[in-house]
Amino acid sequence: MEITANYPAAISALLIITAIAVLLSQRFPGRWRWPVLIIVVLVTLVPLQVTSIYRWVQGAAGELSIVTLILLAGFISRRLSGREIISYHARRHLYFLILLTGFLLYPATLGLSAYDPYRAGFGLVLPLLIIALALLYWVLRQCQVAIILLIAMVAWKLEIMTSLNTWDYLLDPLLWLASPVILLIMYRRSKKEIAT
Repeated sequence: MEITANYPAAISALLIITAIAVLLSQRFPGRWRWPVLIIVVLVTLVPLQVTSIYRWVQGAAGELSIVTLILLAGFISRRLSGREIISYHARRHLYFLILLTGFLLYPATLGLSAYDPYRAGFGLVLPLLIIALALLYWVLRQCQVAIILLIAMVAWKLEIMTSLNTWDYLLDPLLWLASPVILLIMYRRSKKEIAT
């Protein structure tokens, strides 16, 4: 079965399906987790009447940003191995940055202001600002955030995605909509840990 020639969208769909499979497999005892995970991923590739679940997820999600892909990979790694490849503080900084950036970008893009910041993503000013922000994070000892922002800029320069806009490498609507929910979950978990 040919997955697709659009590799970023294919990777996005596979990561979403794997994340869902990881969540489902967590409901089973230890020795059944891996088989359940593999079965769920394989079932999504089986063609149904018109399309497969994989193709449906790929069409619904499209290309996720590089930052989203990194965060999804970190989530999958954390759930499967118990190791955090992205620290709690780095994730919190990233989700907060995504939330603020989304509030700047998406309402203005929908015509709620005279300035459209999405257009700035086609020039060199935004990438330079992101690199400066990454350097600031590095100086403030948030090296993982800086590295993730720089990875997104390298991906933009290499034109890994179909979009040429810098914003599309940094955030996407799904990540922006999920970020307040994830921040709230992180806040509640930290409160529980402090209470115990």
